[in-house]
Amino acid sequence: MKPIEIENKLREVVSRLIFEVKLSTNQNRQDVNLVSEDAWIPILKTVLQCPYLKNLNKEKKNFPGIDLGDFTNRVAIQVTSTTNIDKVKSTLKTFKEKNYKNSFDELFIFVLVDKQKSYSQEAIDKIFDNQIEFIANKHIIDPGDILEKLTSFRVGVQTDDVVQ
Repeated sequence: MKPIEIENKLREVVSRLIFEVKLSTNQNRQDVNLVSEDAWIPILKTVLQCPYLKNLNKEKKNFPGIDLGDFTNRVAIQVTSTTNIDKVKSTLKTFKEKNYKNSFDELFIFVLVDKQKSYSQEAIDKIFDNQIEFIANKHIIDPGDILEKLTSFRVGVQTDDVVQ
């Protein structure tokens, strides 16, 4: 299968997943979120360059504040279908209270549906107080961001092939 065909198929599957998550969330069902945590791991490993990423909820049920972690590369990810700033602030507060900065240098919030167009960086900065860098435009990601990054990998490969 050609890279473009893989991307098209992935986009199709991701579109269905986003729709399923939205419907499930509207029904107050979180089971699709739990399944999504594992389903996204292989893709997030590649995109975020975290080869040791694992589901922390399998080590400790309802791991507080974060769902996925790569202790070797010190990256943590909260997976959620909630898009509002209150969820972001809650995640950041838990990260701070649990002293996860001792284990992780970077935190991402992966929103399973379309994220908001913007988040208050000022509200975020008040929580972390420069103890850890968390930039909303960089660290709050959604499936569209992931697909964009995967496409950039393919474009980069094609460009390198042409140069050689």
